[in-house]
This record gives sequence, C-alpha cells and structure tokens, in this order.
Amino acid sequence: MIEITNYEFVTVTGPDAPAFLQGQVTCNVEKLEKNRALAGAICNLKGRVIADFLLVLDGEDCVLRTQSGMAVIIKNTLEKYAIFSKVKLSIETRFNKVLGMSADEDAEFLTKIIQKSPKSALDCHVSTNAIFVRLPGNDKRLEVWIHDEKQFDDWAVNHDFDAVGNWNKKDILQGFIHITPILSEEYTPQVLNYDLSGIIDFSKGCYTGQEIIARMHYRGTAKKRLSLLLSKSVIKQDSEVIQRYGDKTNFSKVLAYSNSSNESENSALLSILDMASGESNFSLSSPANEEQVLNLQSLSYSLADDQ
Repeated sequence: MIEITNYEFVTVTGPDAPAFLQGQVTCNVEKLEKNRALAGAICNLKGRVIADFLLVLDGEDCVLRTQSGMAVIIKNTLEKYAIFSKVKLSIETRFNKVLGMSADEDAEFLTKIIQKSPKSALDCHVSTNAIFVRLPGNDKRLEVWIHDEKQFDDWAVNHDFDAVGNWNKKDILQGFIHITPILSEEYTPQVLNYDLSGIIDFSKGCYTGQEIIARMHYRGTAKKRLSLLLSKSVIKQDSEVIQRYGDKTNFSKVLAYSNSSNESENSALLSILDMASGESNFSLSSPANEEQVLNLQSLSYSLADDQ
C-alpha cells in the first residue's frame, strides 16, 4: 500500500459537463459511466498534449485526476472554451488522501473495505467515502481517492506504506508517461504511445487538436515512440539515452526514471527513441559518468499495434 501525494483533481460540473468535455478531450466521454472510468488527454490546436488524466463520474460531477502542478493548467485551458456551455470548472479539494494498492498483494485488505473490488482496467466503484479505480495495464493496481481523512486514518492503521517512488516506477514499467508542467505541450500523443495505450478514441467526433492527431494516425507509422529501458546504473536528471543503429547515433532525453532501491533490481527509464528498422544498441550517458548499457524492454501494450 502506498500513499500517493503527487496528484491533483479538477471537477467539471453543470448540465453540459459531459458534452463539453466530449469536445475537448481525446477519450469518448459518451462511454463514461458511474462504474467505468476513462483515460484521456487534453491537446492544443497543434495536436500536442497539454495534460493527461483519469476521468470518473462522481454523482453529476466529472472528476479529472492529474499530476501535481497540472490542475490549474487544465482548468485554465478548459475555461477558454467553456464560455458558451453551462459548466463550472474548479480545482477539487475533497480528495485529501489517495492510496495506491495492488489487487493481489492488498486483496485481504480490499475485501474488508469494499464488497466488490474493480476487476478490469478502468472499472471503478464510487462510495460515500472514496472512489476506487482499477488502473490500465497488466499489473492489477488500484487507486483509492478518499473523501474523508478520518476514513483514511482508519484504513491506514497498522499498515506500512511503501515509498511513492515505487508507485511511479510501476507506471514507468508499464510504459505510461504522465504529463507534468515541464512536459506540457511538448509532444504529440502518438510519440507518447497514447494511441496504443487507450488514451485516444479515433472513432469519436471532433475535439481540440483532433484533425492533426487523426492525420498523423492515418498517415502511417510513427517514426519515434516512447520506449522503456532498464539499467544497472544510477540514472540522473541530466542523463541521456544514446541510440546507435547502422551509421547513425541519436541522443534522447530521459522523460521519466526511477532508480532501484536495491542491487537486485534494475533502474528504469522512459525515453523517446527512433523506430529503427534494424537492430539498435542503447547506452546511458551523463556528464559525470561513462556510458552504461541499457536494455530495451517490451511494454504492457504492443508497439506492433502501430499500423
């Protein structure tokens, strides 16, 4: 069990809330139900990702869970388009505690606090005290967004919390990159694999940036993709990934990383790499260190689905 401290929430209320969001986000809000969450993103007119989120229906409220520093960006972005809609946007403070759990490791505890735990990716359960959301991916994780701090204290008693960095590492190992202020409006959804991990619904109607995103999708295979690599070395903020194939050498930023807490585990990172047709070799470089070998890993979704 982990107490997650790097989340923020935005609430969209009003009779036009679902229809308004449908015209602004990459996921199909018509599929949003009280027991079904959605993963989505907000893009700018150039098709670059402003923010990513999980969307849950809490009564009549549409609640977006995002990363630290992103709530005000989401609110300000959506308010530009809300002038003709009956909606109100607010930074949400009711979820004062968030827990991360494993459906397997925390199964006994989950049976005590919820009659029926969400079983499939993006299933959710809304109670008076909390919202339970099953995350995408194959590692059976759940988030619990808690309304009542006393309820959190009751549930957390006699439980040791794991480090939040271990939760972030699980996201990295699944191949999920979350947008922080420094990454906002830097990348297209395809480069971040949002078209492969279920964040974009290409069957829905128009939304901001949709024309460019659809054109890139139907034009052909992406030349660059977010990729997962493991290292036996310590990864640093200024580290770079070196990719060598044929007579080419490319340098890529490390977008997210998590160092191992013990010698038996590898450190992990996400970086945007060329989708080279031939075999590539990868290494990690930083100004203070010599190159260290990196090993490319498969993701919880398949890059082979890139058509």
